[in-house]
Amino acid sequence: MWANVNCGWDRSAGEDSRGVEVTGEAMVTPSDGMVLSCRPASFHAAQKEMFARLADWGVRYVEPSLPDPAEAGALLAQLRQHGLRAATVQVPLNLVDAHMPKTMDEAARAVREEWGAQIIFTSAKTNGAPLPSAYDALRRAGDAVGRHGVTLVLETHPDLVTSGAVAAQTMRAVNHPHVRINWDTANIHYYNENVDGLYEMEATLPWITAVHLKDTSTGFHAWNFPGLGEGKVDFGAILARLQEVGFRGPCTMEIEGVQGESLSPAEHAERVHRSVLYLRSLGYFPALPPLS
Repeated sequence: MWANVNCGWDRSAGEDSRGVEVTGEAMVTPSDGMVLSCRPASFHAAQKEMFARLADWGVRYVEPSLPDPAEAGALLAQLRQHGLRAATVQVPLNLVDAHMPKTMDEAARAVREEWGAQIIFTSAKTNGAPLPSAYDALRRAGDAVGRHGVTLVLETHPDLVTSGAVAAQTMRAVNHPHVRINWDTANIHYYNENVDGLYEMEATLPWITAVHLKDTSTGFHAWNFPGLGEGKVDFGAILARLQEVGFRGPCTMEIEGVQGESLSPAEHAERVHRSVLYLRSLGYFPALPPLS
């Protein structure tokens, strides 16, 4: 069972708190309810071997981008081959596109029925629209994905989830059960000067449904995202707080690298592996068996 007390859905078969029929297979999770996932781009030049590597390390979930329908079958076959699943799927969102509700409806259907996931990860921007219009568009997006039992999680990006306070303001204004937050542990420093990441996260806890585990060494507008545990983000405190409030959901590694670096494919893969081992040294995310 994989449930998030903050958004009120349950991935096991049955009916969720909103009366939506849930038929997906139960997630295999450790006792703390959080699962470790990985964005493919974290492997950079080593992406061709990422599924095999993750399987070897006992990491069973990934966050792919929703591919073209013609490419979906091959990618899903690779995941099954290595005993992996999608915990979240990235889908673009354009709040000022008149066709957005239909686009999100179709995407959510594919995410749920083909990929077996219940979370769409995306970045939302006003694109110059007034805030009330942007909030209304997010509600319409929530309606579209919610019909399929899918929840939309917004990345920690300007201008709707720039900081903890801005994210909370957006969530209160939108007030939709299928629109929630993806908390990014490094973006909060990239887009804000001299902030306490744990303090900022506290303001968004009621709405956090997914997390990006990303480190940073420098912060504000500096492209410096090394391996986890190699920067200044206090992952021990963040994970402990999430566990304390009953968070149950995907924690996705995102290792975007350091501006100007030049690593070989093997070095990129090794950096991801070090990150997995670092998180496990904190007492989280034990290796999982292959998923059927």
